[in-house]
Amino acid sequence: MPKDTQLLSREKWLEEITSWEIQGVQGITDLNFTEQEINEIYAPIIQKILSVHKRSSKARTGTIQPLLIGITGSVSVGKSTISNIIKKLVTSPPINLSAQVISTDNFLFPNSQLQKDQILHRKGFPESFDHVAIIKFLSEISEGKPNSIIPIYSHETYDIDGTSRYEVTDLIIIEGVNILQNPIEKDNQDPRIRDFLDFSIFIDADESEITQWYENRFLRYCSLAEDNTKSFFSQFKNLNLEERKKLAAEIWKSVNKPNLDSHIYPSKEYADLIIKKDNGHLVSSLQVPLSWLTSPK
Repeated sequence: MPKDTQLLSREKWLEEITSWEIQGVQGITDLNFTEQEINEIYAPIIQKILSVHKRSSKARTGTIQPLLIGITGSVSVGKSTISNIIKKLVTSPPINLSAQVISTDNFLFPNSQLQKDQILHRKGFPESFDHVAIIKFLSEISEGKPNSIIPIYSHETYDIDGTSRYEVTDLIIIEGVNILQNPIEKDNQDPRIRDFLDFSIFIDADESEITQWYENRFLRYCSLAEDNTKSFFSQFKNLNLEERKKLAAEIWKSVNKPNLDSHIYPSKEYADLIIKKDNGHLVSSLQVPLSWLTSPK
């Protein structure tokens, strides 16, 4: 359990935020999140983070110094979805800041490099990321340097697919499985990703739920790829439903679960906030900073 935090049930959380000056939002929904869920959980969280971590929009150099929020957790736990919901909240009234989401997937080594190093089967593990490139990018944006060029990862081709120019914004949400992890041994003298973050969130859920969400995503990607030869998942188009489910289970057992157990779950202790989701992606509990509470116990 992270230090200086307190575990709250959903009911206790809702009691706590009644004393906060939270402004509700309308019109922000997602396939897995109702407007009620967003207003009860995510709007209070982001408004609290912004109230605690106010930062001058101008550094001495006159450049924008963005607020960096990190979001991590298992594969398929909903990191990207929650990151984009937070982006919508930040860029909408009453906050109206500029924001963007950047995934550390963009800093995976290309498949050709992973194959050369014989670690393609360990994609998503610490050694599959270009840690030096991530740190260089974070150093540049924390200094407010504009126009950094970053790689772009495609979930369609399952590989790096071009580059994009980073634009300076008020807030940047960094999401990925590795943002709270320690560097691997050969990089252990480098700064850690978490050293650059102003606030970090770990999205948690029971493994049985995550496994089902992973299977659902795998099946969806396979279905979308049936008529798309560019997709990495098109190679599975001739498998029937049961064969696809079996393959998803094998990948989870051989790749995602070992990564979760060895690298992702252990990093939870460094999170500032832990959100526990339940069936249907509804939040069941939150482990919040003591400084957020009116009467911490």
